[in-house]
Amino acid sequence: MNEDYVSFETAKLLKEKGFDVETEHDMWYVVEKFSTGCHWNSCTYKVGDITREYDEKYCIAMPTLQMAMKWLRIEHNIHIEILMTNHSISERFDIPKYYWVAVNAKTCKWITESTVYSAKQFDTNEEACEEAIKYCLENLINK
Repeated sequence: MNEDYVSFETAKLLKEKGFDVETEHDMWYVVEKFSTGCHWNSCTYKVGDITREYDEKYCIAMPTLQMAMKWLRIEHNIHIEILMTNHSISERFDIPKYYWVAVNAKTCKWITESTVYSAKQFDTNEEACEEAIKYCLENLINK
């Protein structure tokens, strides 16, 4: 079973918001002069036959979804809950759909209104996690 990682966009948001947890996994690398935007697998890249190393200032940690959710819970008291139901808003009721909600980890009260998470359904738990993490970083954390 493979771990799922946050997207490149979410990794950038995490860094902007102060995520500074050592990851055991590969890194996303942002190199401004390359149009691809990111590379992962190693700390080097090739230009023709020459191998070069990335400058550390361009490195962004690539945490798993679970690591990002744990960081939100510990550092910002935001607990993300993923809800699953087989009752879809669409005409099909046999396919499970996923939703998310953000909860204050200390008071156990919802931080987000029910309309925030119920407005969109996700086909997988991981898609719902990614969207929830991104929403929390963009809307609930000031840094």
